[in-house]
Amino acid sequence: MQEMDYGRRGTPTQPPRAARATGTVNTGPGSVLDGLWVLLIANEDQLPTADADGRVPMMARSSETLTYLLGFKTVVKARQFIAAQAIEGAEARMLVRANRDDMMRIAQAAGATQVLIDYDPTSQSYAAISSF
Repeated sequence: MQEMDYGRRGTPTQPPRAARATGTVNTGPGSVLDGLWVLLIANEDQLPTADADGRVPMMARSSETLTYLLGFKTVVKARQFIAAQAIEGAEARMLVRANRDDMMRIAQAAGATQVLIDYDPTSQSYAAISSF
């Protein structure tokens, strides 16, 4: 039988809401990217930096000054984007702590400071924009 923690009034107390949440809450620079899917494509010398395999995350430009990293909440949405745009050689990759900083470095070198989440090229809509 599990022991209950009783408050001052003798009634069981619940742990704080944050302690009941499943998984850890990521904080710090770039944490908004954790768990998102990006599309890796060949650099073809368009950006000044790339990953060890010569690939870069796909980005979108909305004007001469605004560049966004494309991020997707699920691999299904990422692959739908690849299929809709017929991007050869693109690979969906989940961002995790091990690769997040590298992807941020590449995106920032291209001038991106925000991620465009779940962009749909057909409707030209998106779920959110978030700074990283």
